[in-house]
Formats: sequence, C-alpha cells, structure tokens
Amino acid sequence: MESPQYESKTIEELKLCKDQNKGISKLNKDKLIVKLSNHIMPSLDLYTKSVLCKRFYTYKTNFIDLLDLKKTTGLPIRQENPPEDITENIVKFILHKGDDPSSKWAKSMKEKGDLVSEKYFCPEVKSFTSNGPSSFGPKKVFGIIYFLDLRKWLDDIIILWKVNLSSDSLEWKNLKMNKTQTNQDQCNEKRRPHISWDNIYEQLKPHCQQIYNGTFEGIFP
Repeated sequence: MESPQYESKTIEELKLCKDQNKGISKLNKDKLIVKLSNHIMPSLDLYTKSVLCKRFYTYKTNFIDLLDLKKTTGLPIRQENPPEDITENIVKFILHKGDDPSSKWAKSMKEKGDLVSEKYFCPEVKSFTSNGPSSFGPKKVFGIIYFLDLRKWLDDIIILWKVNLSSDSLEWKNLKMNKTQTNQDQCNEKRRPHISWDNIYEQLKPHCQQIYNGTFEGIFP
C-alpha cells in the first residue's frame, strides 16, 4: 500500500513520520534522520539587514552600470544573475515578517541548503529574473519551496510565492515537464528537470500562496 503523502513538511510532521515509519520515501529517510538529530541550530545569523542592503545596492548599481555600458558600446557582455546570498536572504527577511520568523540563512549557520528553519524541513529557494525555466537537482530534497519573482526588480517590485508541497508530494512528483514526462520521470533518468514558474503555477495553483508583493525596503519586518 502506498505511503500517505503530506503537503509541505514541517519539522513536527516529519518527526511523526519518522516515529511511525511512514510518509517519507526511502531516498530521503537517512537524510531526514540526520537532519532531525542535528536540528538544534546556532542562534546567531550574521547575515543581517545591513549586510543584505549593502550587497543588494552594490549589485544593483553594478547591474545598471553594465546596462549603460552595453547600450553605449553594443558589447555583448552577459549580465550576471543575482547572487544566491542576496536572493536567499531576501526570502529570509520576508519570512521573518510572519510566515517563518525562525528562518536563517543556511550558509551563515554552517548548514547545507538555502535556508534552515525550526518550522520546515529543508526550505528550498528558487529565484528568477526572466520567464525562462528554473532547474532542480534529481535528488533534491525539501519540505517547502519558495519562488522569488524578480522579473521587475529594477522597478523595485519583488514577489514571493510559497508552494505548499514537499519533494515527496505526489503533486510535485507528477508535475509535467513536457508532453510526455513528469518531474519524477526525469529524476529517475538522473536528469535536472527544467520548468518555468508560470508553468509550475498553472499546474499547482491550489498549492501556491503569494506571501509578498512589494519593494525591497518593504521586505524587512
């Protein structure tokens, strides 16, 4: 009989899954046991508001300067995507406004992944600045996933979506990557599934929640 599936996996739900030996795939079970046994996190996240502001405005200034240079010279210089420390910490501070005040930047806490949390297991962050696809590792494990929409970030519009599903959720596994294959199909082939946010939203709309739509300065509690 198939194991019961959960939507987003909180720490308490996962402890129950572990105790009852159900609700989580064999692939993720060892990672879960390690994660739960080490779930007492250091208290201090040194990636503060002032650090994020400095990083964000430096990146924005350099990005605009390069746009001007390309316009005046015609040189085909590639614009760099926002660094992960900026995007992941934007999400962190938005979450501090209410959805998950315990959220911390994983690398600041010497942890793997994007964020660490006392509420959710392995929060995942994906950001995008265009309509192009995001990619996912075939063995990626998460208990909740956030999508940071930066398509209008130069106009000072930032949008954060929360998808209330885990990597073990049937809905996530059955996400259509193309006409013939699902997310799970491509993971089984050890490929990195690629899909755009708009396509994800179209298929998983009932599980998607917009939790922020505003300016950069407005992300802070």
